[in-house]
Amino acid sequence: MKDLQKVAYQLRYEYYNVYENKESKWHEKYKHHRLYPVVVESFNYRFHEIGQIMPTLLEKVK
Repeated sequence: MKDLQKVAYQLRYEYYNVYENKESKWHEKYKHHRLYPVVVESFNYRFHEIGQIMPTLLEKVK
């Protein structure tokens, strides 16, 4: 679970920091990734909420 959580946080970080103003490229790159739906759903939450909600979202992957 910790590994999935780490990867999900990395993908979310990339979206907001590496692909800023190029979000469509991020979607194209990761649309087939196992955690893509979880990370996209996490965009509905603010940065300070994500630490609490990400483990819940990752339960959907199991």
